[in-house]
Amino acid sequence: MKCPHCGAEIPDDSRSCPSCGTPIIKIKPKRVCMNCGSEVPDGAEVCPGCGRKIRRRPEQKDSCRSSAAGANAGASTGCTQKNGSSRQSGFFILPGDRFALMQCILPAAAAVLYHSFILQQNLVFNLINTALLYEGLIFFFGYMDFDLLEERFHNLYGRSLDHRYRSLSCFLPVLGFFERRKLPGQDPKAWYPYLHVVILMLFLIYTGLSSFAMLPHQL
Repeated sequence: MKCPHCGAEIPDDSRSCPSCGTPIIKIKPKRVCMNCGSEVPDGAEVCPGCGRKIRRRPEQKDSCRSSAAGANAGASTGCTQKNGSSRQSGFFILPGDRFALMQCILPAAAAVLYHSFILQQNLVFNLINTALLYEGLIFFFGYMDFDLLEERFHNLYGRSLDHRYRSLSCFLPVLGFFERRKLPGQDPKAWYPYLHVVILMLFLIYTGLSSFAMLPHQL
């Protein structure tokens, strides 16, 4: 390392140049998660804020490996992920996507339970309430997901999300989920849009067949 003032060779850990006395100011770059804006420690495999896996360039991975090699064997460096060290491994849900995944699953599940066990003696009233319950939960989880994403977007870029996405997320989640994947910091290959389509189709088929089976009892 060279002194920026006189060019003399100085140790890497020096706070000032031993030749000319110029203070040495070291600026350490701050690593920030592109998904939630949280600061990411050196060598971390997952973001401490949202749990999303950290993707590094090849030179960053080499740096991480070298720092791990110089650490004590029993110490945790963060460059290698221990068993059970992250609840985000495998098929577990990422916290940043929790409302999107709840929006995929819970509205249909709650609507199916209501349609199957409540007010079956009045089919029309049952179907109206089933649709209202489904849409109400879709709206709730869509609204919560939009607020979470907008907070991240504002922290990262200092501006708000397009409110067109709020409308899609709350009222047309099939389109909203595909738009969500295009937002900065989101996984463009996320599978929850397809999960929502499959669950929605199963919900409509089940509701239609069960309603048809109830018709003889209503006559």
